[in-house]
Amino acid sequence: MDSHVKEYYRAYSDETPQGHFHKVIALHDAPDIDWKEISKKVPNLNKGWYELAHLPVQDRIDFSRDYWLSKLPYHPNIQEFLNKFFESFDDIGVFIIQPKFEDPFEVHLVYSLKDDSGFFHGYPPATESEILSLQKEFPDFILPADYTAFLQIHNGFSKSTDTGIIPAWKLLESFKNFQSLFERGEPLFTTKGDPVNPQALIPFYESFGMPFFQCFWEEWYPDQEMGNVYYSGLTNTISDYKSGDAPTESMAFPTFLDWLMFYLEKIE
Repeated sequence: MDSHVKEYYRAYSDETPQGHFHKVIALHDAPDIDWKEISKKVPNLNKGWYELAHLPVQDRIDFSRDYWLSKLPYHPNIQEFLNKFFESFDDIGVFIIQPKFEDPFEVHLVYSLKDDSGFFHGYPPATESEILSLQKEFPDFILPADYTAFLQIHNGFSKSTDTGIIPAWKLLESFKNFQSLFERGEPLFTTKGDPVNPQALIPFYESFGMPFFQCFWEEWYPDQEMGNVYYSGLTNTISDYKSGDAPTESMAFPTFLDWLMFYLEKIE
């Protein structure tokens, strides 16, 4: 398991005040924990993750890869990409955490990269009712199918300590906070200078500690679904999808999966 994982998923105490959580249980290293016992303590731990935690390491990796492939819709590059992506892991673990003493327990699925090069972690999948509620919260938008499919893998996901993909339950709040950036009436433009209506943007990814977002854009439908663009709060601009540059250069992606593969590509 990557050393950054061990450092991050550490309980604090008088001896280890630098820990991040009140309590940490590495479920994959605790084979004797009973399902009935732990499911009462951690209601959002699903049976699939509990069973996954008790498999050998390579089976955890292979099963997780197959699950991603079964949930995500067709994309010409996704199978080859995910095969390589999952080959880059040395372990996948299930961590149960309690942030503070009185907080409820949470569960993270953690993807540990080889060569001590970092990790990804995700929250439990969104339920069908959560996806339906999300759609109702944005009645004027048709959220991309590949995006809602990914939420059924992880309802919130990030690399290392990044803020990352915003959970469905928090998306409306994040949308409102994002719109508040424009309350002073400062106009928004593409990097080429074309005017943009900020209310047509839904931020689904947030960079940790910086005003950078990746947003679905209602006014751009490159592949019968909303494309997504990069917003910089430092320049108050979004990507120029008309530039002709490659998506990784312009940061304007025709599909959520195109952006996701970019995000998963490497740890900075």
